[in-house]
Amino acid sequence: MLIEKYFRHIGQVIEESHIVVDSRLLNDKRSLYIGFIEGRLTFLDGSSLRFMEFVNLKAEVRRYKYSYHYQDVDDKLVFRYDMAPHYQEISTFPHHKHTANGEIVDSTAPSLANILEEIEQVSM
Repeated sequence: MLIEKYFRHIGQVIEESHIVVDSRLLNDKRSLYIGFIEGRLTFLDGSSLRFMEFVNLKAEVRRYKYSYHYQDVDDKLVFRYDMAPHYQEISTFPHHKHTANGEIVDSTAPSLANILEEIEQVSM
């Protein structure tokens, strides 16, 4: 898949979400298949998601790096998914989730669509 198509896909996922009221995206094409996308989404309740993905799409969607940081209207962490290599004891290393109470838990790599579904379940 070409990176422009992936950028359009991310935009479509956001556009189709009925809980997003504002979105700001930055797309940085590095090659035909590699790119960086960064965004901030604001939701109906005033909460927000900051996310980034550095992806290579030549053979499949391969994320070199990602982070999805969801916070409430008071800027308090609700959850964050990332793959920073800090928690080697986690069975899904390097993928993990930070919870609001400070726990670090196992997690597979989510997609933006997965994240929006979770936000809708926990907050809306």
